[in-house]
Amino acid sequence: MVAMQDVKEDIKKTEIELFVINKVKEFRKAAKMSQRKLSMELRLGSSYVNRAENYKLREKYNLNHLNELSKIFNCSIADFLPSPNVEIDTINQYLELHPKLKARNEKMIKDAEEKGRKKREEKEKKGKVRRKNGGV
Repeated sequence: MVAMQDVKEDIKKTEIELFVINKVKEFRKAAKMSQRKLSMELRLGSSYVNRAENYKLREKYNLNHLNELSKIFNCSIADFLPSPNVEIDTINQYLELHPKLKARNEKMIKDAEEKGRKKREEKEKKGKVRRKNGGV
């Protein structure tokens, strides 16, 4: 038997992504629709829904999919989303699941802070020169 910790480490989706996927799965099963049939209805590869429902893979539904799913299941897009939200910080969770993206994001923030610091220093330097030259 696989320990729950091992399963959690294999999950490649955030809490909100898992919520959406489970809701779609719930609607699909209630409609007695196979994964393959739903994939075809969405005009996606025949195994897309199977891959989306697999927690270890990165495939997930986007807003366009949810719009079409709401038509297929005759419901609202909101029926696939948690109300009012998911409490966990899903952006941080996403970055933790995608370390390369997290590293790129951290570098971008660091670079922006450095650029802002240099700009402030340059502005202060120009202000000192103006004051020294009598406001010219």
